Amino acid sequence: METLGAIRNFYAVCEGAQSITEVEAALYEAAAQTGFEHVSYFCGGSPTQPNSGILLTNYPPTWRRHYSDRRYDRIDPIICRVHRSVDPFVWSDPLVRAGMSPKQLRMMDEAKAFRLGDGYAVPVHSSIDVRVACVFASEHGDFEPASCKAMRRISIIAHEHVARLARLSDGRGEAPALSERERVCLGLYAQGLGDSEIAARLGIRLPTVRRHLDLAKQRLKVSSRPEALVRALLTRQIAPF
Repeated sequence: METLGAIRNFYAVCEGAQSITEVEAALYEAAAQTGFEHVSYFCGGSPTQPNSGILLTNYPPTWRRHYSDRRYDRIDPIICRVHRSVDPFVWSDPLVRAGMSPKQLRMMDEAKAFRLGDGYAVPVHSSIDVRVACVFASEHGDFEPASCKAMRRISIIAHEHVARLARLSDGRGEAPALSERERVCLGLYAQGLGDSEIAARLGIRLPTVRRHLDLAKQRLKVSSRPEALVRALLTRQIAPF
């Protein structure tokens, strides 16, 4: 079965992964193989600030800008439901849509223009005090039930390995303390802001933002910003929202 093969291949890649970037690439590939073009992995977030917890995503940049410009992070019905749901759900489920406000329904209709017509959201029960979810999106809502089942398992595997790779090798879950500016810049990066947007928000120069983020990576002994963000979150240097 193709979906079973996707799960096995994903697990094998994650077991050998040396960085979160490798898990991220494998997650996108596994989702694509089962009919989902776009993925977002959330760790943290809340119904009022869900976007603050996005760690990994290949959602279209145009949609992310549209979403940010309209402050949809305050009303996103998928993330709101993820944080109060135990079971996975399909976006287009009539019971799910029945709980959406007119503004939320309008947001979902607008998403269709960005090839985000329907999707499958998977709450992940984390062993740490942080809300976790994977959201898989497709242009069309004709994905197979077997694909949803595969994504449910893949979501759990992805989180297990992201959390593993985020911890320090000594296993204590500790990390060198970030400076206040490094924490602030990393937190704004978590919200989906680009370097120039962070600079404008803080009233500092663009090279200064990049220096703070590079120093955060060096201090946390990681090679990428997503890894720095996960490690800072798991070691409580960024609040679990």
